[in-house]
Amino acid sequence: TLFNFDNFQNCFIHTSCSTRLIPGDQIGPFEVVSGPGCEIESTCIEATVREADGQTVIDISLDYADLELGREFVDNCDSRDENCPIEDLTPLPSDWIGLYPCEEAETSPPFKVEPSVWAYTCYERDCRGDPEDDFTAIANITFSDTTLQRFSTEGIYSSIDQITKDGGGCYIVLLNRV
Repeated sequence: TLFNFDNFQNCFIHTSCSTRLIPGDQIGPFEVVSGPGCEIESTCIEATVREADGQTVIDISLDYADLELGREFVDNCDSRDENCPIEDLTPLPSDWIGLYPCEEAETSPPFKVEPSVWAYTCYERDCRGDPEDDFTAIANITFSDTTLQRFSTEGIYSSIDQITKDGGGCYIVLLNRV
């Protein structure tokens, strides 16, 4: 994210397409404040929590069709991974969405653990083996315990109901690629 100051100086801070900066965020000695000309950069993925039919659900909206290739993403690449950072943003069957506790953003590298809940972008199944041309970079998905695949909420993962019973809290939604 590029910050322009009134004295015509600027500063660049690396941010993720999944986690936008908002007024009140603190990055080192800088605090993001609102004001004239304060534009919020669009994100490639957003999440909204709501109640539906007596259960907590999470509406996910994703759009990574027109992201700039030079855009900074979460810097959690392993130095041994020759495909990281991602340069080709063509949707793949292995793309997936993860919900992480906010404190995972502070780990080194960020988000180095498994998410609390996750699903492939196709949502309703394990679609890693599907043809690559069947996928879109734009979707609206509702995460619900009644429709999430069992593999994404069992074992080390949690159901949305379990997260709610444990008190909820702050979570970050990230678009990931295997």
